[in-house]
Amino acid sequence: MADIFISYKRSERSQVEKIADLLREENFDVWFDAKLEVGRDEGFQSQIEREVTSAGCVLVCWSQESSKSIWVKGEAMKGLERNAFVPIFISNCSLPLPFNAVDTANLSAWNGDRNAIEWIRLIEVIRKKVNDFRADEKQKMHAAAEAYGSVEYKVYPGTLKLLVQRIAALHELDRDRYVNDIKSILEWLAAIAEKELNYIEDGYKLADRQPGGSAWYLWEKGDAATMATKIDELRKIFATIDTLFSKSQAVLNYQAP
Repeated sequence: MADIFISYKRSERSQVEKIADLLREENFDVWFDAKLEVGRDEGFQSQIEREVTSAGCVLVCWSQESSKSIWVKGEAMKGLERNAFVPIFISNCSLPLPFNAVDTANLSAWNGDRNAIEWIRLIEVIRKKVNDFRADEKQKMHAAAEAYGSVEYKVYPGTLKLLVQRIAALHELDRDRYVNDIKSILEWLAAIAEKELNYIEDGYKLADRQPGGSAWYLWEKGDAATMATKIDELRKIFATIDTLFSKSQAVLNYQAP
């Protein structure tokens, strides 16, 4: 994923390319649609969607032309929703709602001087967005790793056997205990599901960046579809469990007999 996704009107590409070059000199990885890869099966719009939803900063270059573009406004909204939105004026214009409520750096008279105060301030804003995004990603990875590790220790060998015995006893005290055990097991299964999701998402990103690798073959050979079918079977079981719990809850909510 790129650090910065640039949204702009194509008629102003030459102006945007200068901005992109200077951002790269600041050691940012920059993506804008000049990097679209012809011949990719996913198509241009899918490439744009992937990049605008994964970049740490969505830099929107407002002008009279871009402010009328449904594509630029759509990309700007994606950035706004993700708290990655950084807008600039490359020419004076009026902005539509809700973008007119966001502070926007004015580079309409900027001549490309990297020492200009408006450029320095913009770099500071972008760097903070990108660094915050990276930190958030690391935090999520750390949390996932913690959940990954906890899976091994949440439920001990023999717990399920004890649980079956406790449920079979049908004693009031045992019932209170096994409800807590069920909660622990479901939390454990939720941790496994989260671990699996992170694994699959990371595999897909890797497959996208390294065609021909092991992750890529998971989709190319059809194994991904097989895994999806197995997950569907698990979801049906969970749906059955949810239905049974719902019926139990409904009975417990009856008036006292």
